[in-house]
Amino acid sequence: MDQTLFTNLCRAGKFKEALGLAIQGHENEKYTPSRFSIDKKTRLPIFYRGNKRVEPDETGEWQLSKNPNP
Repeated sequence: MDQTLFTNLCRAGKFKEALGLAIQGHENEKYTPSRFSIDKKTRLPIFYRGNKRVEPDETGEWQLSKNPNP
């Protein structure tokens, strides 16, 4: 995913297009995100499938996110 293009789409208010860019090529996976938010501190997107946080693994496949705080 091109982070600059993603950010520019968000700033332009084109959130559906930004989400489409993030899931491009992985639309039919089990944990493909259905929504996202932007972290206020890091300004990076956080993706969710329902109310579960998801992130791409090394191969680009969407997986449930590991909890950083056990």
